[in-house]
Amino acid sequence: MAFWILLKLSDRMAFIQSILAFERWNAYPQFDHEKGLGRVGLLASMLGIFLGFNVLACLQLTLIHLGLLPNFLGDYWTEDKRLLALQWTVYVIFLCTFHLGEFFTTAIFNPTVASSDSFMVNHSKAYTAAALLSWTEFCIRMLFFPKLNDVRLFCLGVLFVVGGQVTRSWAMIHCGESFNHYIQRDKKDNHVLVTNGIYGYLRHPSYFGFYYWAVGTQLILCNPLSTTMYGIAAWTFFRYRITYEEETLRKLFPRAYEAYAARTYIGIPLLSFFVNSINK
Repeated sequence: MAFWILLKLSDRMAFIQSILAFERWNAYPQFDHEKGLGRVGLLASMLGIFLGFNVLACLQLTLIHLGLLPNFLGDYWTEDKRLLALQWTVYVIFLCTFHLGEFFTTAIFNPTVASSDSFMVNHSKAYTAAALLSWTEFCIRMLFFPKLNDVRLFCLGVLFVVGGQVTRSWAMIHCGESFNHYIQRDKKDNHVLVTNGIYGYLRHPSYFGFYYWAVGTQLILCNPLSTTMYGIAAWTFFRYRITYEEETLRKLFPRAYEAYAARTYIGIPLLSFFVNSINK
């Protein structure tokens, strides 16, 4: 029974991922490849619509919460539920901003690799599954446990998300054409080892930013299970990715990268210990 449920869930995830990757739209010229204007335009439009709607909803809920606007939502929407709804709109605003920012930062500072994949909407099955599980957890809490909430965690989550977003965007801008969403196994003509700016302190600032952004999104929602799950999943993912990436960079920049790694930090809790022990 359990195997059958997992199999069905895997099929559902594959279906959702195929939609996000536009696999069913290949018959249309503007959608048959990742650089097609149809893919880029549709993703940007949808993210913009979600962003705009939630900005307006956030403003209305904030005014109601402050008593500057009458509560027109009805008795069902108690103060606890309105606060959760406000947290949800903030979460969606940051989520849309992240995905739009990923594309536009790439398009402006590394235009040769910009594509619909740069939005990172179809990042992976694991990313999509984690998002769906977190939304499910939040909905269950809103329906049955609306008082299970903590504004302090929400504020901490906002700090994590803003700090993570700024750090990641800064890294992408500073790295320019040397930045890529995929690990580069071969050295391109314009590929240089960036060691100044933010890279003078953190050697993987984009991963650092994404880690704290991901955990912060769940703190904003005050999801206890998803916060733990996101932290463990992101840590595990970056453990293997950073280890592999550093092995690759040591081959591309043999002496330079060794000296660079010795004076910089990863910044993700306990990750330096595991990565350094493997690379020795």
